[in-house]
Amino acid sequence: MTTTLPIDAHVHLDTHPTHPSAVTAVLTGTQAHIAHLGLEAADWTVVADNVLVLQRCLF
Repeated sequence: MTTTLPIDAHVHLDTHPTHPSAVTAVLTGTQAHIAHLGLEAADWTVVADNVLVLQRCLF
């Protein structure tokens, strides 16, 4: 039997401080790059080291 170790990546989501139609993600942990790759693949925009933003569409 093999044991899978948990990934050390944490994502803190919040509304953008000046654009309420956007969401920010702050990534921490020694393996934050794993979450980073996933968010970028889902069209999040990198705005700083380990900080990404997603613009929500409001119709």
